[in-house]
Amino acid sequence: MDNTLKKKVIDAIEKLPEDKIAEVIDFIEYLKLKEEKEKMYEEDRDWLDADLADLPDYDWGTNGLPKGKPVKYIPGIGLIVEGGK
Repeated sequence: MDNTLKKKVIDAIEKLPEDKIAEVIDFIEYLKLKEEKEKMYEEDRDWLDADLADLPDYDWGTNGLPKGKPVKYIPGIGLIVEGGK
C-alpha cells in the first residue's frame, strides 16, 4: 500500500468517533481472519487433492498394529463400539 493511501485511511479514521473506530478495528480483524481461513482452505484442498497412493507403509514398531475394538457405523449416529466400551 502506498503512503498516500495509508494517509487517507489514517485521516479518515482520525475523524471518526471512538465507537466507529472500534467497528473499524473489528472489521480489520475480520479481514485478517478471513484471509487466514482462505489460506487454510487452500492448504486443505492441496492435501485432499494430493496423490497419496505412493506413501510407504506405516512402521508400527516391534509390537505391530495395536489391538483395537470392533466398531460399526450407524448413519445419523456415527461409530459405535461393538460389545460395549
